[in-house]
Amino acid sequence: MRGIFVLLIVLFSASVYAQKSTQAYIDSSVSVLQHSADDTNKVNLLSSVSFACYGINPASGLTYGNQALALAEKLNWKKGVANANRCLGVNQLGLSNLPSALDHFQRSLKIYEDENDENNIARISGNIGMVYAQTNSDQALQYYNKALKLYEQGKDLNGIARISGNIGNIYYAQKKYDLALNAYFKALKLYDTLNDKNGIARNIQNIGLAYSDQGKYSLALKYNQRALEMNIVSGDSGSIATSMGNIGGIYRLIAANIQSTENELHITAPEALKKAITYLKKSIEIEQKIGALDPLQTFYGYLSDAQKLSGNYKEALESYSKHILYKDSVFSQQNAQKIASLETKHELENKDKLIQINKLEVAKKRNENIFFAIGIALLFLVIVFIVRERKKSEKLLLNILPEKIAIRLKNKEHPIADLFSGVSILFIDMVGFTEFSQKRNPNETVSLLNDVFSQFDILAEKYGLEKIKTIGDCYMAVAGIPEQRTDHATSAANMALAVKRLMNNFKSIDGTEISFRMGLDCGQVVAGVIGQKKFTYDLWGDAVNTASRMESSGIAGEIQCTDNFKDATNAYYSFTHRAPMTIKGKGSMQTWILQGPIQKV
Repeated sequence: MRGIFVLLIVLFSASVYAQKSTQAYIDSSVSVLQHSADDTNKVNLLSSVSFACYGINPASGLTYGNQALALAEKLNWKKGVANANRCLGVNQLGLSNLPSALDHFQRSLKIYEDENDENNIARISGNIGMVYAQTNSDQALQYYNKALKLYEQGKDLNGIARISGNIGNIYYAQKKYDLALNAYFKALKLYDTLNDKNGIARNIQNIGLAYSDQGKYSLALKYNQRALEMNIVSGDSGSIATSMGNIGGIYRLIAANIQSTENELHITAPEALKKAITYLKKSIEIEQKIGALDPLQTFYGYLSDAQKLSGNYKEALESYSKHILYKDSVFSQQNAQKIASLETKHELENKDKLIQINKLEVAKKRNENIFFAIGIALLFLVIVFIVRERKKSEKLLLNILPEKIAIRLKNKEHPIADLFSGVSILFIDMVGFTEFSQKRNPNETVSLLNDVFSQFDILAEKYGLEKIKTIGDCYMAVAGIPEQRTDHATSAANMALAVKRLMNNFKSIDGTEISFRMGLDCGQVVAGVIGQKKFTYDLWGDAVNTASRMESSGIAGEIQCTDNFKDATNAYYSFTHRAPMTIKGKGSMQTWILQGPIQKV
């Protein structure tokens, strides 16, 4: 049983103290720039400010980097052009614009190679490795090893340590733990020589995670505890929370595997679970203050597992619900990032192939036979690449849309439009949410929506409804698609009544009472997929609009429905009528309040 822990990597992060110090440097440098002459010193200062921005404001870093590049080109100063391109690259990387980052790094690298500047060739090669680390591990290793060789030739200990740690991260992701540990220990030894506390703590924790993944829990705890001690001394709240969460996750694994592993710690399962829960709760408390949603969903998942193993099923369910909440809050963003990652990988690979093709065209003039052989090899690689990426895209599509719809899209059926003669639509809306959100900070607002909507998702899955979308504080689900079903009306009624029970006397964390309106209708709809890059599965029809009107004209805490819906379900449920009312777009309508199942005598 393996856990997925939070791996510490060297990218672009900074402590609060470091950010303040960097901002002070930027502010003072900008004031100097206002009175600087247009010379190479100004290029260097603009580049320095641009580079300083990458960890706190990469958008501003691009502005200063472009100014440095324009001035260096005006002065025809190649070294300045190269340095400006590197600064633009790190800021583009900070914004996750990988193709642009790679383009700037390649421009910088070409100039440094022409100048035979080995120190800067090593730096840029390491930067390019960081780009590929997010899309192509083999390419990343190629550039990292190039940088490492140059740093070793120049005896640059800091560069060797940094690149060794990054190489370890690549091997860790590939589950080549022996290679990862060799790289981490090499980096650790160098950081110890350099007395670099952050580098030491980072690699110690990564070593612990590599041991944990192999089931060597005693060693994993040893290194993670040491990392925690160092992070406490540094005062970095994020690193402290990560260390505690990882330690809690390890104790959870020890308890789960206590019969199948050597118990070098001489600890019982209940003792391990108690420690796991303690560490995880402390970690979650810190992460909530920081507002780090992704670690929260991970550590709440660990906490739920530990509580379940302890027999605390009620607490386990509460923790699991919070795990789902935070997971749902980043779900759309993660899917967008997955799609963007696939698209970016295509762009990076294509850009790299264009560079290779240009080199091959030069080689063609020297040797036609060699060029022909390389061309055939490249063609084969492209075919293999396309096939591999297509499989990945198909797998991703199945995670985003209903399986039946995803399969049809995979078979190139687009647009997709289906007519369903009988479905039931449920709308759920928070009463007074606009006023509520105006008085709270964004984190409280999003946290409340995540809490509520995640519980609705669980109920939708339980009663067989398909979640269509959320619009602000409104939740829409439908029964009877994408698979037609005869009991769609009763399924929708059951979910609505379950929501009513769940949300009865619902209060936010600060004690504010929040009620809900619900609307139901059934009838014919058209459902289909719209969009070209980011597909959306949606439905349209009079029943959809009417269900929405039932919700908006309804009573707080009640479920309002139409005559159609009542007629479809009155054999199973009791209703009370409301006085006829004018419904926008429909005229006068008789509506009903769904009370509950008919009590059988």
